[in-house]
Amino acid sequence: MSSNAGVLRLIDANANRCREGLRVLEEHARFIRGDAVLSGRLKSLRHGLAGALAKLGEALPRGRRIEDYRDTAGDVGTAISTASEAVRANVGDTLRANAKSVQESLRVMEEYGKIISPEAAALIEKLRYASYDLENTAMASSSRKARLADARLYVLITDKLASADALTVAREAVAGGADIIQMREKELEDKAFLERAQDMRGIVQQGGALFILNDRPHICQLIDADGIHTGLGDLPVNLSRRIIGHDRIIGRSTHCPTDAETAFADGADYIGVGPVYPTKTKEHREAVGLEYVRYAVKESRLPYFCIGSVNRDSLCQVLDTGACAVAVCTAIINARDIAAETAWFK
Repeated sequence: MSSNAGVLRLIDANANRCREGLRVLEEHARFIRGDAVLSGRLKSLRHGLAGALAKLGEALPRGRRIEDYRDTAGDVGTAISTASEAVRANVGDTLRANAKSVQESLRVMEEYGKIISPEAAALIEKLRYASYDLENTAMASSSRKARLADARLYVLITDKLASADALTVAREAVAGGADIIQMREKELEDKAFLERAQDMRGIVQQGGALFILNDRPHICQLIDADGIHTGLGDLPVNLSRRIIGHDRIIGRSTHCPTDAETAFADGADYIGVGPVYPTKTKEHREAVGLEYVRYAVKESRLPYFCIGSVNRDSLCQVLDTGACAVAVCTAIINARDIAAETAWFK
């Protein structure tokens, strides 16, 4: 075992590097994002690492620990650094750097751990694969929010108003250039809603668009949709956030400036502005007209989408207010050629 002293020394160094990187990611999830689910998953990964190292320690001579092989003073690498290590442009850079550090250290421990304990190395391999998924989750928030900010065309799919089945509509709308697809099926029971949402999610996300569910935060969490849209009668934004986490998007319907300010204060990521004109999907709601659209253009502190019978005839009136993003339902999903109609709006 003495011939493996150098191997154990580098495993110890990489274990420390891995724990430190995981702690940075976990603290971000806990304090910046307030995401208990992600924080818990990262903590579980740290505990998994401890278990794998304990298994590796079982292969050492009685009374010896991995830390016993530590030699910080003799580590020639401590004096080597690069300029990029001292710079972090933003939180995303910090997350990415530490996620890569975790993955690299796990890979080193996995490879050299095979020399000491193949069983422990296999446990570390599983942790490495789990770390890739966690990195995606940690980075997803900034990616989703950036795509939301750039979105211009939001398409709502309601099966009973569509000219084809919902999955075909989703596929064609994405092909036509929709930035966001919302599955709006208020009458479906949870089981049927879940099954359709799972199928639609794959179509939408593979096509490069964001996939939003109308309410149903529990299903959003289950299928890893990009977010939910909520009405004023649905769960408050802060409670929905506790279910879906801070890495996903929450939109809120608004009908007046007070609604918009409340949505901003509650932590919504975008607002629907409308209904601008009378609409079949909101027959109980009076149209707000273009005046509220003008308010949103000048005053909204959140991305906004003008909604409510936006069609070929009314689109120019909406855009003339200075608005740059719309949400469309019937005009697109009831078209004979959904992809072409989506492309026209885009």
